[in-house]
Amino acid sequence: MKTTEEIQREAQRMVVLGRQYRDEQRQAGTGAEIVPLPRVLVRLPDSRVMVRPEGHVGPDSIQTINRQRHIEAAMEHDELVYRLMERESETTGAGSVVRESEPAILMVSRSGFDLLHTGYQLAEEDRLTEALAPYAGRCDGDEPADERTVGEIEEVLETNLLTHSDRLRTKAEIVEFLEGRLEASAFIARAIDRQCARECRREAQTERHDMRLTVDEP
Repeated sequence: MKTTEEIQREAQRMVVLGRQYRDEQRQAGTGAEIVPLPRVLVRLPDSRVMVRPEGHVGPDSIQTINRQRHIEAAMEHDELVYRLMERESETTGAGSVVRESEPAILMVSRSGFDLLHTGYQLAEEDRLTEALAPYAGRCDGDEPADERTVGEIEEVLETNLLTHSDRLRTKAEIVEFLEGRLEASAFIARAIDRQCARECRREAQTERHDMRLTVDEP
């Protein structure tokens, strides 16, 4: 998951492209009777989630929900708006398409940051939901969570990017999740919040100018 700072920088670049689109449409003078086509500005990570419909058994019964999302610029009443779009399809284990929907609007805003943050958050939620599904409630009763399983989840959550204190908090929550004391939705939400809030690593080079005074010896 990208940090808030990284999303802000990407949003700034996206807003520049959006304003270019707006200026082009205004110069073209399309008017109210002709609605200009929207322009895709950012394509977000694709999501894939495996599901098994109720009452179906066998490997071919497993279906994959594919979600493709993007952010586009559009003109509404001669004003620039941004739209978070999603297109969803389902395929069987054999690769046959079961369902394919038309692009749907998930969110409309004049803030590029809000849409980018929501889009990346949805993609990360899908990724973690799929990756963590086999671990949910793995430990029953008084059985403690083993270090190997905890380590595997730490890799999924990319805790190596976090501060030492956040890694310790995440590790404690992993144990709660494995033992069924923390719901998957809450566990995922906390993990995403920590990744967004982490600081970006920077390399800085500084130059110092020192003045040295010397006293001549006789």
